[in-house]
Amino acid sequence: MSDNRFGAPPARQGRPSTSQILRPFLVRHWGALAGAGVSTIALSAATLAQPWPLKLAIDHLIGDHRGSFSLRGADLTLLAGLAGLVLLIAALDAASTYLSDFWLNRSGEAIVHDLRVATYAHLQRLSLAFHASRPKGDLVTRITGDVNEVGKLFSDTLGTFAQAVLILIGMLAVSVKLDPVLAGAAFLVSPLLFATTVHYQRRVKQMARRQRAKEGEIASLANEALSAMQVVKAFGAERFEHERVLRRSKERFEAGVQGSRLEARFSGVVDVLGAVATAVVLTLGVLRVASGKLSPGDLVVFVSYSNRLYRPLRDIARQTSYAARAMARLDRIGEILSSDQVLQERPGAFASGRARGDVELRKVAFRYQPGRPALADVSLSLPAGTRLALVGPSGAGKSTVGALVARFYDPIAGQVLIDGRDARDCSPAWLRDQVGLLLQDTILFSGTVAENIGYGVEADRAAIVAAATAACADEFVAALPDGYDTMLGPGGIGLSGGQRQRIGIARVLLRDPPILVLDEPTTGLDAYSESRVLNGLAALVRGRTTIVITHSAALASTADRVAVMERGRIVEQGAPAELLGRASGFRRLVHEQASMHASGMRDRAAASVGLPRRQAPEGSP
Repeated sequence: MSDNRFGAPPARQGRPSTSQILRPFLVRHWGALAGAGVSTIALSAATLAQPWPLKLAIDHLIGDHRGSFSLRGADLTLLAGLAGLVLLIAALDAASTYLSDFWLNRSGEAIVHDLRVATYAHLQRLSLAFHASRPKGDLVTRITGDVNEVGKLFSDTLGTFAQAVLILIGMLAVSVKLDPVLAGAAFLVSPLLFATTVHYQRRVKQMARRQRAKEGEIASLANEALSAMQVVKAFGAERFEHERVLRRSKERFEAGVQGSRLEARFSGVVDVLGAVATAVVLTLGVLRVASGKLSPGDLVVFVSYSNRLYRPLRDIARQTSYAARAMARLDRIGEILSSDQVLQERPGAFASGRARGDVELRKVAFRYQPGRPALADVSLSLPAGTRLALVGPSGAGKSTVGALVARFYDPIAGQVLIDGRDARDCSPAWLRDQVGLLLQDTILFSGTVAENIGYGVEADRAAIVAAATAACADEFVAALPDGYDTMLGPGGIGLSGGQRQRIGIARVLLRDPPILVLDEPTTGLDAYSESRVLNGLAALVRGRTTIVITHSAALASTADRVAVMERGRIVEQGAPAELLGRASGFRRLVHEQASMHASGMRDRAAASVGLPRRQAPEGSP
């Protein structure tokens, strides 16, 4: 069943609109947004009221007086009231600003949290085919930088934009009430600003998209190089990697400069239009006062509004460009949330009990990319408890068979059956519990040894130690500084390949799956480490259906059956002894490895007594 706890829009064909992406999150936090809206209205009212005490003082206290004059008792009462009104407006402004900022920031942080978790959760559900085609750095940028910028849409942009619009509408309403002619002159610039905003908004959004794309490329390159720093150092490629990032960074710099130029041009146009409005109001306003159609206090209100008119206009223009940038980032998040490369769980999917362990592939075909088939017409039948070794040259499709059994992918033709049931009719979560996977290089995470062994399951310390003991890992773990509580660095740095592999065996043992896929579990290990890993594997495979993907003839010979693969097809299969008794690909593999082993022994013996190594005949490969 799809996990939609975090309010993410369901995956669909086509990219969802901005409103579709945000709607679930806005609904969840409508209370804080409503509080921010009420506070913004109060703040706008306070801003509109600020010039009115001065207007009332000019019209009702100063009037036509010239020079010194005296105030009567009623005048003093009015003056005190106006002073109190100034303080009240200031208090309302301060309280509204605090509440508006707090609620907007709170809702922004909450929406960022939910959106980040929803995006990450959807990335977890997406298939390996999706992840194999996307740079990791770009995905990380989307769930960090892009999501954070969307949060600023609420904490910074939304409040400022709403306040600017409310102030603009309030100024227009009050101005029209005081003098429609002067109001029309003051707001003459609004249509020009609207046209300018529409003109620039599209360009700003396009520039923001370009900036984010370049940032994603930089993150991907940096992640790739930093993850393979040993290779970079070994090949002396520091300058090459520096140049790669430098080129992308320059392109990002150029896009950023162009974006800044657009925003600066935006602000300049708005400032000029605001100055034009102020000049018109000042000139026409004095003429209206002279003709008796406007009081001096009314002119003060008009001039105050016209002086402030450019601010909401500028804020609207700026926040529109900021919003365009945030929308560009939201589009990148929407691209993730709308991706439907998810292994679907069919209605009523099977998820009951423990599997017996019967595995069958019926005429399975698969390809990773169009025109490049990985498997073609592959059929296998493994009764529960059977051990099958898949051998063959690299690229023959061995690991793909294991990936299909674990349902990392679905075949494009044929069926993968677990206990006679199509794997596509099984719940992915249930299937993951039935199939244990051990890779050539066990992936370890930052954390303790115990946490790595118990990764993905709930297990007490006794169960973890028992699994490690069965995997022949307890001895070296006990010798670590803090034993099972020893903290491991990224990738298990400091542990040997054999030690990491034994922790991987313990991890799979703890899950106790009825089906195992072992993908090159001993490749690259020295003789001692390989023997220890093999001892752990003996405990792991006992009583389980096991598919061993290997180039090792010795490891393959321990299986019940061997299947030889070439170019995505099974060319022969049978018991190891049967295949060794006739001309077969498996027999050829055994003889080749025996010859290589003997050659290596001769070379080591010659080197030990100072003799030159055996030279291959001229012309041989």
